[in-house]
Amino acid sequence: MSKLFFLLCLLCSSVFADPTDLDTLFRGKEYRPVLNESLRTQSEKNSEMVQSSSKSDKKNDGIYVLQFEAVADFDAAQRRKAQLSASTGYAIQVVFDTPFYKLRGGSFDSKAKAEDKARELSVYNVNALVIKIR
Repeated sequence: MSKLFFLLCLLCSSVFADPTDLDTLFRGKEYRPVLNESLRTQSEKNSEMVQSSSKSDKKNDGIYVLQFEAVADFDAAQRRKAQLSASTGYAIQVVFDTPFYKLRGGSFDSKAKAEDKARELSVYNVNALVIKIR
């Protein structure tokens, strides 16, 4: 009798339980966090502004791109390029740097903006490195 009661309680609790993350995912209500423009503290931003004003009146500190992967196989690089382009919305370039094909995308005029975008993409399981090209 107690086993039957236990199974009945287990069945009822699973039917009336709150929906899980998987339930909302399958209903098309997946979790999308709201990210701030930057996760840096205000004091770090102020110190960057002071340093940039002490330099010449230069608006950017170089050109930065996001490097997503480096693979040795050209065909694998082309397949991954299509996947990354679809998931990020960037036009992905394949750069051959012996012995790897590097997948890069985006263009940012400051390292802070590039790091913020890389952090935002990491929430969606897309890993990226910030590379200075000029």
